[in-house]
Amino acid sequence: MSRRLVNRARSSTANGSAAPAPQDLPDYEPLEYPLDDGARRALERLSTNRMQSRYIRNLKAGATNLGNVVGDIHERLLIRRAHLASEKRRRRDKDQEEGEEDLDALEQHLDEYAHEVDEYSREAEAKLRLLIDYQFALEDEGKVIGEIYTDATNAQAAENTRRLQDERRRQEAIEIAQASGDPIPPEEEEDEDAKQPPVQSTLDALRQRLDDKRREYEQLSVQERYAVNNEYASFKKLWHDAAQDEDGPPLPHASRWFGADGVPILPRVGPRDGRGRSRATDQGDDSDDDIAVAREVTSLRCPLSLQEFEEPYSNNKCKHTFEKSAIQDYLPESGQVQCPQTGCSQVFTRANFAQDFYLDHAILRRLQRKNARNRLDDMDVDEDANTSMEFQVSSQRSVKRSKQEP
Repeated sequence: MSRRLVNRARSSTANGSAAPAPQDLPDYEPLEYPLDDGARRALERLSTNRMQSRYIRNLKAGATNLGNVVGDIHERLLIRRAHLASEKRRRRDKDQEEGEEDLDALEQHLDEYAHEVDEYSREAEAKLRLLIDYQFALEDEGKVIGEIYTDATNAQAAENTRRLQDERRRQEAIEIAQASGDPIPPEEEEDEDAKQPPVQSTLDALRQRLDDKRREYEQLSVQERYAVNNEYASFKKLWHDAAQDEDGPPLPHASRWFGADGVPILPRVGPRDGRGRSRATDQGDDSDDDIAVAREVTSLRCPLSLQEFEEPYSNNKCKHTFEKSAIQDYLPESGQVQCPQTGCSQVFTRANFAQDFYLDHAILRRLQRKNARNRLDDMDVDEDANTSMEFQVSSQRSVKRSKQEP
């Protein structure tokens, strides 16, 4: 019922006259919510909103920070346990029993710290999955707003075309009537069957489509949500690499990151080996493919450029790593190409680079550790060289003094 009729009914009731009977009212017509030009422009701005992209970047940065934090605490535990094991070996070699109580207390402290590391790592993993959920929700929201804008634009264009065609037919009929001297035909009423369906509320359409996207996401398996996600893969590699070091067991395949019940299978810091390294448990047996991949990524040189990595980008399907500029140059402008790693049948495309490749922070950490060790080795070499030089100088002075003595 139109607002004019409602106001008229209220006015009649207020004036004391009887309101019209229900049978006198016109048939109900659904309310329409057509968008004007300003509303469509606003919808277009929403579909390309930079703020949404900024939110997604912040979520990605948060995921990276979670991985770095987990890597830091595991590396700290690994280093402290290695120092403890080294000190024990040193004292055992020298038959020193003094200070054993201090070492036992330190070992107990590290065991307690390892428990905290486990708890913090699990909490970070849960928060990471939540960040990934938020990221998918934001991306779906942007897609839905873009779809609604496109539909509204197409609907308005179709309506403008229909009106233009009606006006053209009306003008042609008038011209024909005037040429033949016939009276101008009256304007035809719009056929009920030809009327356009009511325009759906934009807000209702937004809610409905967002609900559809949410249900689609909830129907995905945990493997599809997280195991193939770049942020999650990078997090797992950082965690594993920091806890195991380079010569530890390989990271299990992504298909074994979650159980059949959808619960993540996470490592726990297990017993220490002779070098004080932690051995993760609850990961299951490693396949030959996992071991092969682990050995390939141990190299810190790009298989394409043969140079040491600066921006290592790993593929989330085959797990092979390449220098970003080298793999981008390798990808064709269109079509697909096979992975350049020997024996790998995975195919890459330039269009899917952002989805298939991610900056491998675990490889970056390995580079940092290698460079740190190289600096320490250089310092040791310099100290040895200085010691040798001092010995040579002192020896030459001694020989010179002995020649000058009578």
